[in-house]
Amino acid sequence: MSEDGMIAAADGSMPDALRSDADWRLFQAALDRAALVVLGRLGHSRHPNPGRRRLVLTRSVADLAADPADPRATFWNPAGLPIEAVLDRVGIDDGTIAITGGTATFDLFLPHYDRFVLSEVRHLMLPGGVACFSKGHPRFVLPGAGLEARDMDVIESGVVQTNWIRP
Repeated sequence: MSEDGMIAAADGSMPDALRSDADWRLFQAALDRAALVVLGRLGHSRHPNPGRRRLVLTRSVADLAADPADPRATFWNPAGLPIEAVLDRVGIDDGTIAITGGTATFDLFLPHYDRFVLSEVRHLMLPGGVACFSKGHPRFVLPGAGLEARDMDVIESGVVQTNWIRP
């Protein structure tokens, strides 16, 4: 994200200045280890990935439905079915569930995180961009949800990664 807490520019695009090769490698490795990747519909449409098990948040289904274009993806409307029932129906009872965004997805899972890995591009501001959390900057939202900042590392020049952990 940018220093002002944005995960994309105002038009929803990811500016080159927000991209980090080191972060991308770490992110992809974490997704490879996850039992399930949860993301919003726009992210799923923009970045198809038929190799990973995906749960895609959308209002276009009543509760749960298979993605006809990807046998490893399932569409889910959180208003129609609680996450516990979803995990049972898709057969996830163990392993890491990786929440990759966007804003509504991050907001929905805020009470459930036991860990949130946040990579921040220092000195980059995206005024009017797409916020990580609707309630404010992650440095304020995550502690308010009971997470503590730990293990802050510079992963690339100008990019700091912080692990937020629920004690």
